[in-house]
Amino acid sequence: MTILLIEHGASRRARHWQPRYQNWLQQQGHDVLTLKTQADETIDILNLHRLLERANEVILLAGDGTAHWLVNQLTEEQAQRLLISVIPCGTGNDFARDIGLYRADWRMQPEELLSQRQLDIAEINGIRFLNAASDGLPVDLIRQQSAGMKRWLGKFSYLTGVLGWWLRYRYTGQSTPVLSSVLVGRYLGGGIQLAPTAKRRDGQLTQVVVAAASKRKLLGVLWSVLRGKHMRHPLVKVTRDNEFTFTASALEIDGELYPLPNAGKATTLKSFIKVRVPSKEIQP
Repeated sequence: MTILLIEHGASRRARHWQPRYQNWLQQQGHDVLTLKTQADETIDILNLHRLLERANEVILLAGDGTAHWLVNQLTEEQAQRLLISVIPCGTGNDFARDIGLYRADWRMQPEELLSQRQLDIAEINGIRFLNAASDGLPVDLIRQQSAGMKRWLGKFSYLTGVLGWWLRYRYTGQSTPVLSSVLVGRYLGGGIQLAPTAKRRDGQLTQVVVAAASKRKLLGVLWSVLRGKHMRHPLVKVTRDNEFTFTASALEIDGELYPLPNAGKATTLKSFIKVRVPSKEIQP
């Protein structure tokens, strides 16, 4: 088997695990191709497409942002042909968490202890996403957070950002929701379980909308979300369907900011990718 090992160039965790995976895969008799992402995305894309033609599996040592980048580069034929193994080496790792991948060494197991799953993703205006597309609060957070803040605070950067947003928030009676998210899986923002009932194999998306309210009431909503008790909160509306319409000046999609106006339908791409997972969940 020919395996493409993609390393996120700015991740210390990815740098730590890349040589270990490369050596282990070669010891197992696999041909290993390598790609380390750089600042120049154009070169990365050219190298990726050249290497994908030879690969049977992609092992991704990265987080949600690089996984988002990868699925948006795949052709439909490649998405159905390639196996994808995600090694959680990012800040949030929401996609990996949602499919039960916690440890970075989970792929270093015999083939008989691994299995494959066909998973849904989603798309809006030609942009594919693995986790969520959001308007409101997540857009404000990504505009406020620097890359340095994410590196230093890690998964706590999102919670810190939410607290800062709440301190700045002013309620003036507006009707626009403070948050509107369409999710494929359960998680958003580095482990916040915004859609606890979401499943990645049923063709459905979950929309979570939080209405505008006073600071005191919103603090109650945020506390409920952190405890996973928000599904029946009076300010929260949760809907399940296979498509939802967005009208927004900007969207946060899988942790990336898309600043151009985005009006369109978020729809499910049923069983679009094929991933490897452990046959039995490995606890962190």
